[in-house]
Amino acid sequence: MKFNTRMLTTTALLLALALAVQQFKIQWLTGPGVNAILILATGYIGALSGIIIGIFTPLLALIMGIMGFAPAIPFIMLGNALLCIGYAWGKKINPLVGVVIGAILKFILLSLAVRFIIDAPPPVVTALSFPQLVTALTGGLIAIIILRYLPRNK
Repeated sequence: MKFNTRMLTTTALLLALALAVQQFKIQWLTGPGVNAILILATGYIGALSGIIIGIFTPLLALIMGIMGFAPAIPFIMLGNALLCIGYAWGKKINPLVGVVIGAILKFILLSLAVRFIIDAPPPVVTALSFPQLVTALTGGLIAIIILRYLPRNK
């Protein structure tokens, strides 16, 4: 992937869209929306774009008061990066395989983090466990559909 003005601009626009989606503040809406944007960025621009967006979205959600549990932020960032990397690797086989691999990696990391690494209250444990798998898979499916209709990035 070339690091150029087009990549930077498209990444910034997708980050802005992700921040707008986060304003809904309902996990079952924002989760698939943000995850779809991460997969879109990865599929259309490259893994670095998705990772950049995946790092900034939880940090900005904390700053904007959307995410209230700061100790989880580094793990959410890493989970988002794993979603993008898993998708980028797996899409070589099939885009759906990429989504499943990325979603499972993110789910495993976040589930283990809230259970064994950080002292998270029960609502955070719940929010960062199984719902993460569902929202990552849902967002990934949405992104795959959108990517089919986007013009090829040249």
